[in-house]
Amino acid sequence: MKKPRPNLPFIAAHELAVRPFPAWENHVHSNFSDGSAPLAAVVKQAAACGITRLIVTEHTEPELVDGPDWFARYMAEARRLRLHPPHGMEILFGLEVPITDFNGGLLLEPEMVAESEFILGAVHAYPGYGWTMGQLPPKLAIELEFNGLMALAENPLVDAIAHPGGVCHKHATPFPFSLFEEVVRKATRHGIAIELNPAYQEPMAPYLEICRRHDALISPGSNAHHLEEIGWAYHELNKLQRGLFPR
Repeated sequence: MKKPRPNLPFIAAHELAVRPFPAWENHVHSNFSDGSAPLAAVVKQAAACGITRLIVTEHTEPELVDGPDWFARYMAEARRLRLHPPHGMEILFGLEVPITDFNGGLLLEPEMVAESEFILGAVHAYPGYGWTMGQLPPKLAIELEFNGLMALAENPLVDAIAHPGGVCHKHATPFPFSLFEEVVRKATRHGIAIELNPAYQEPMAPYLEICRRHDALISPGSNAHHLEEIGWAYHELNKLQRGLFPR
């Protein structure tokens, strides 16, 4: 059973024909993990950029987080910031969580499941192979990425899938659009959103077209580690939408 999370900021692909893409940012890191800025500065910058819904998605890998007690401090700061949110902006505090195997394992603790408001499932280092995708035969890299993504696409804890195919594409070999489409099809059946992310999916137009074909739920994510990157995905998707549906 999927854990209910209120007001998740997704837009169904068919809605692009009838409404402007909203000013949402669903993939940002602060210095609680590997981002360069404090959480308060991230929120302030998002508000200055006109973002109306912000999701902070800290990593959970031990080598990327700010000490062993980082999650408790992250949640405490999140509660403090929520007392006085920027006018007109909704903030969700979540996690970007990598797979630990190809059978649904995720790198997170029970308290993270209980307290986080958004789980962005990701294929990062390939289980059993680490960050060696650039050294693997292309066929194997594609297979490992695909298997991990398909596990995420039916995981009831996952709200959205981060940069599907992006790690393989960026570090090893182009990830086939036919396999991306299989992931989209399966995730959509399970009510899991597909992240469109300009940091990994360039150009984004073919990815958006596949999402439109299956009326996928779309999650705009910039993979922002620096303040100036916040809102990148929204602006790129907004440009694509204007090209598809000129008004």
